[in-house]
Amino acid sequence: MTEMPNKAGPLSAVSPGEDLRLRRGLGTTSLALITFSSVIGSGWLLAPYTAAKAAGPAAFLSWTIASIATALISFAFIDLAFRHPMSGGNVRWPQLASGPLVGTVVGWAVFLQAASAGPSESTAVVQYASKWLPWVTSGESLSWPGRLLAVALLAFFCTLNLFGIKLLAKVNNVVATIKVVIPVMTVILLLASGFDTSNVETGGGVAPYGISAALTAVVGGGLVYSFTGINAAAVMSGEAKNPRRTVPRATLIVLAGTIVLYMGLQAVMIFSLPGELLGSGWHGINLQSPLAALATLLGLSWFATVLLADAVFSPSGSLLIGIGVKGRYTYGAAQNGLLPAALTKVDRRFGIPRRALLLNVGLGSVIVLAFGNWKTIASSLSFYYGLSYAAVSVAVTVLGASTPPEKGWLRKWTIPVGFGSFVLSGLILYWSTWEKIRIAVPLLLVGFLIYLARAKSRQGGAFRQQAVGGWLVGFLLMLGVLSVLGTFGGAGVIAAPYDSALVGLLSAGTWWLAHRSGLRHQRSLEQAETPEDNPETARSTA
Repeated sequence: MTEMPNKAGPLSAVSPGEDLRLRRGLGTTSLALITFSSVIGSGWLLAPYTAAKAAGPAAFLSWTIASIATALISFAFIDLAFRHPMSGGNVRWPQLASGPLVGTVVGWAVFLQAASAGPSESTAVVQYASKWLPWVTSGESLSWPGRLLAVALLAFFCTLNLFGIKLLAKVNNVVATIKVVIPVMTVILLLASGFDTSNVETGGGVAPYGISAALTAVVGGGLVYSFTGINAAAVMSGEAKNPRRTVPRATLIVLAGTIVLYMGLQAVMIFSLPGELLGSGWHGINLQSPLAALATLLGLSWFATVLLADAVFSPSGSLLIGIGVKGRYTYGAAQNGLLPAALTKVDRRFGIPRRALLLNVGLGSVIVLAFGNWKTIASSLSFYYGLSYAAVSVAVTVLGASTPPEKGWLRKWTIPVGFGSFVLSGLILYWSTWEKIRIAVPLLLVGFLIYLARAKSRQGGAFRQQAVGGWLVGFLLMLGVLSVLGTFGGAGVIAAPYDSALVGLLSAGTWWLAHRSGLRHQRSLEQAETPEDNPETARSTA
């Protein structure tokens, strides 16, 4: 297995021929509905509640931060798909831009997401099904029979994905339509049935637990996780009919719709909650199936039944699509060389990376059996999403510099979007708290060790490239140090808000180093292989 360090999309792959076997039949509508199904899963049912419980009315600040960060990273994904459409691009673009070290760490992080995202949705489905099947839960986690049921769901939806993207898109068109209608009805009916602004004062004010609680909720409350999937159209751009037109349209439609929807759902949880439940403050509220329980309290028992049914249906739809999209994550990691080349194989009949899907579901089953709790899985995933977003933020500026501005979607806005997205990603990583950082960062090093073991068998030139992208290692180590000393689960040696300010400065400085490192990497690739050396590269850069 050899690595081909070229800037042209498919040429960056371990198995470039497999990219050509992917079906290119997705239009704007299909991509938008796939993206919407990826985003609206278990998050809309649980995140507004966890955010309100953690931060009270300051949860609106949490959503604002998450929305801005999501918008910036969405623009970055659109621009990268516009310039270099490829499936699994969220893994492959960082390696194209910053070299194999960054590709390794990010690829491993994305692979962990791919293996864990399915379990988060399947556990959410089973947790909500406990209304009718009480034996599937034990406390706030799934019982062993419940975990086995969640594993069976993973296997079932994986089987549906094995029959190709066109069939999947047709099924999802129906699923996504229902998933749009129910959340919109929830906002309208619950706000109309109960709207009390005095809840703000009753619960202790706008920020009863301080601004830091709102910042922690961005990750710990599952808010970042609730937007994951917004990159689905870009990740599947290698299977789009006209990615330069369809990917931007689909992504922007879903981005605007989900931001409005999440803000509306948070308003429901803040202003429609009966004031008598706030006797012990927002921390004291305790609702099983939060939105359904709230509907019952407001006298909408019939709609509570609808919500409980949709609470099973909605994450099921996301699970159906998520298995397919996350399969492209693993496919991209394999095309980078992080995972065995066998995982790049695309099924000739249906045009899907079948082995990548099966690996994800197998590992996901282990995760379900080990944890069995939505919040534990979702909040853990958010750190890895933040890291991959940071790497994509660098990739968009580096790869954007390799082509004239007028040939990109962002045009002259590439630098400010990439810079802003990276800084916000760094802050989100820090706000995930030391408890998660101390586990996530060492786990990321496992992927790097795997790559080093594989790289020893490669040519010396490929191995020497490990030094490129060292900024990422330094960034993670410095982030860990600040987390230990800061106020987000650390010792509190650096007081708020100075700790967040320092992380912002660290992120800004790291982006500058990362951008310059990426540009040097691109120059080294140009020197190593000129268009005359490779006619395919010449055509792609013309």
